[in-house]
This record gives sequence, C-alpha cells and structure tokens, in this order.
Amino acid sequence: MMTLNRMMIRALVLGILVLGLVACSPAADEAEIDMSAFGPDESEQAMAEVEIPEFGDIPDWRLADPEDLLLIETRHGVITVELSDEFAPNHAARMRQAVRDGFFDGRDFYRVIDGFVAQGGRGEEADSVDLPQYPLLAGEFHRPTAGISFTAMIDEDLYAPVVGHVNGFPAAQSADGAETWLIHCPGTMAMARGNGPDTGDVEFYIVIGQGPRHLDRIMSVFGRVIDGMEHVQALHRGDPMVNSGVIADPALRDPILSMRIAADLPEGQRPVYEIMRTDSEAFHLAKAARRNRTAEFFFETPPAVIEACHMPARVRRVN
Repeated sequence: MMTLNRMMIRALVLGILVLGLVACSPAADEAEIDMSAFGPDESEQAMAEVEIPEFGDIPDWRLADPEDLLLIETRHGVITVELSDEFAPNHAARMRQAVRDGFFDGRDFYRVIDGFVAQGGRGEEADSVDLPQYPLLAGEFHRPTAGISFTAMIDEDLYAPVVGHVNGFPAAQSADGAETWLIHCPGTMAMARGNGPDTGDVEFYIVIGQGPRHLDRIMSVFGRVIDGMEHVQALHRGDPMVNSGVIADPALRDPILSMRIAADLPEGQRPVYEIMRTDSEAFHLAKAARRNRTAEFFFETPPAVIEACHMPARVRRVN
C-alpha cells in the first residue's frame, strides 16, 4: 500500500501535528523587492545595520524553465509547481513521464488532512492499481553539497545544523557541509512511499499545513508550489480520525482535471514566471528586514530570528 506512512499520520492525529499558518502565493507583480512590505522602520534598520556581502553581478531574479513547471488543473484553479532536478532528478523525471503519459488526468486528491498534506496519485486499497510502467524509485533524500549554490541563513533551526536556500528552495545542510537536502515547508511537493525507503512511484503529496520537518531527509522532495497555493488550500478535507484522512466517497474528492508540463504547451499559452534568486542582494535584504521587526506595530519586539520556511523566494508572473 503506497501511503505517506499510516503510522506517522496516526501519530500526528494523536498530538504531534500542530495546526499553523499556511503560505499563500507570493506577490507576483512587483518589478523590485518592496521593502516597505516589512514595515516603514524595518527596511531602514535592515539596510543600515546588516552587512551586505559582495554580490557582484548576480541578478535579483531568474526565469523559470518551462520544462520545470508542472501545471495541475483543479476545479478551483491551476496549481504551478517548480520541479527540482538538482535534488531529485529521478523523481522529477518520473513526474514528467507520468504527466506526459496522461496518468494523473482524471485521478484525484483522495487523502487531504487539514494542517498536514494533500495526497494524490495511484490511490490505495480498492483504488490502487499495478503500475509496471513506473518501477519503484530509489530515494533521493539528500545530495552532496558540491556543485550547488547553498545560501545559508544565520538563524538557528530545530531540525538541522544549518538552513538556507538553494535556487529558491528552502534547504538544510549537515554540520560538516558535505550534504544538503530540501526541507518540508508549506507548498513542498514530495513523493509518498511505503515503509521502505526505495518505494516511491507516482504517489505524491503537497504540504498544506505548517512544515512537517520531521519528514526531512526521509522523503524525496522534488518540487514546490510557486503559484496557486490558495487552490491547494481549497481542496476538500478528509477526517484524519477515519482511515488516516482518506476521503471514502469519491464524489467528495477534488479531481485532478489535468496535469501538464509548461514546455509542452504552445509558447503563447505557457505561463511565464520569474523567481527571486536566493543568492541575490534583494533576497539578502528581504531576510534582514523580516528578521528585524522594528515597526511601531510591534510594541513588543519579536526575537531577531526567522525560519527558512517563513522566507520563501518571491515569485512574479510576467507577460
């Protein structure tokens, strides 16, 4: 049975899962980072007090590759996911293969647990099917740091020695810096599996609650939602106390109307996105402003710390 691990879900239901704020799609219409969004005093203090490294000619934005954009059409709207070949090349390739096979079209989000994940794909129990065309994948839980651009944060983390970002994706790193992995934040997309580490195929989930960071390094993260998170949040929920959140009545499940890779659409119909580079000066200043909240609204000054999950790379859709 291909699930996110039934015992994990039951444990969450019994008390480990804590409901939290969920991410909305980032604003997508600013040409530059809007520091005023962090408060009138915060941006000034951040730019005055933080030491700005030498960024050289690094641009603030990068253009998303249409081959990496997964478009999930639901009755609520289109969910756009950016795939990561840097961390899970085989899982990203499997998703492209299954999408181009039309495998997901007409299937549904059959397990949706409020504050946790929305899961879809092959289904389970009576809905499950044998898929010899999609052999089980070896887990891609972390990778050597060599060859990637990891931008570390100065903030301490509960789950990893170091956290930061790689090419827009929230990530973490081992104490010796040898290994890096993507972390579970709102909008993270990963492959579900059985109890064995190498048992994923085409069963995926999207994080809809606060980041379940206890899943880091044991699940293969291959993407993140960059637009349409409100449509993920609109999915019909199951009861976590009944069959681990599986929605028994298929009529109550939200169907996957279609899945497409943006590169397969005619050029004039493709959505085009720019993503703020997480190794850029703009992102550096945005983190400083978020960390130093000194606006008048904060009559009690919060600790000068932020979490990687609370600092997603901003995204804007362009014509």
